[in-house]
Amino acid sequence: MTLKENFYKDMENCEIPFTHIEDNITDPALKEIDRIYGAADVLSIENAITHERNLWLLSAFGTIITMLFLLYDEAELHWLIFGCIVVIILVYQLYKLAERHECHRKYLQYRVLAETLRIQYFLSIAGVKKQVPDILPWFIKNGIPWIDEVLLALPKRDTNKKESIINCWIRDQLKYHQSKLVKLTAKKERDERISRIVLYITISTYLIALGFEIYMLTIPSGEINSELLSGILKSLQGWGIMVGLTPTDMIRSILKIVIGTMSAITLFSGSYYGKMSLSNTIEDHRRMAILYQRAENEILLNGETEELIIFLARESLIENSTWYSYQNKNNPDLTIE
Repeated sequence: MTLKENFYKDMENCEIPFTHIEDNITDPALKEIDRIYGAADVLSIENAITHERNLWLLSAFGTIITMLFLLYDEAELHWLIFGCIVVIILVYQLYKLAERHECHRKYLQYRVLAETLRIQYFLSIAGVKKQVPDILPWFIKNGIPWIDEVLLALPKRDTNKKESIINCWIRDQLKYHQSKLVKLTAKKERDERISRIVLYITISTYLIALGFEIYMLTIPSGEINSELLSGILKSLQGWGIMVGLTPTDMIRSILKIVIGTMSAITLFSGSYYGKMSLSNTIEDHRRMAILYQRAENEILLNGETEELIIFLARESLIENSTWYSYQNKNNPDLTIE
């Protein structure tokens, strides 16, 4: 089955109501473009949700494996090695499942299709003779040729019918990119705040470890003699944790576990948030907001000229191609640290 046939099969089996570029479309050609767009849009969103969930689970399981091994190694909880094996098997099964269902590919390619159909819809409304396949970037033509095939098979609308696109396209997309810019910027700031907290805890733990080792050099016996601390540590040993270790070695092991845990959390951040490409996506929305703002100003000055509409369509397709290029690298990885 070809990728185009795969899309039409997914479209036929989709039980989610299709979205629409506009309501109450009457033109047959526009209705067909809108129908395929609606399918590509909801299928892309559905696969994006599954892809993000897979990334989160793979990253979380990778972090759990690291933490379990730390406890196995430092806390003398030897039975946790069985937990490590179980989680490794789960990670592998999840990775193979994500690979088989192609959620990442479908999320990206169906989104590219949806955006090209949206642009074709507005070119048709504006009565522009040039079609999207005529200005589609080579990267998309060559990299996802089945999208070009879908576009070429679309019915053509009478180009003598011209309607305004400033509200349904320009202003609508301007509002969309501005809202996404605010939302993703807030998310990026939150992620950076979490990373800073983890860094501060890691540095603090290293300083505590340094202070502890300096303190140990001042003790002639080389061992801590504190009834309160010894009582706490003996309670831990009563639970089967760090059995056979001296209080000094137990403290060292606890410090190692804390430092290792922070490293595991950093690993999670890199594996999950790193694949979100937030910086690139934010920059995309910023550029597109500026583009649509300038297009709106140009239309208010000189009207909806065909030259401006084609320029806007071409720039939108290039931006979509760039988005696909860097997002294509964010496929799920089988990473076990």
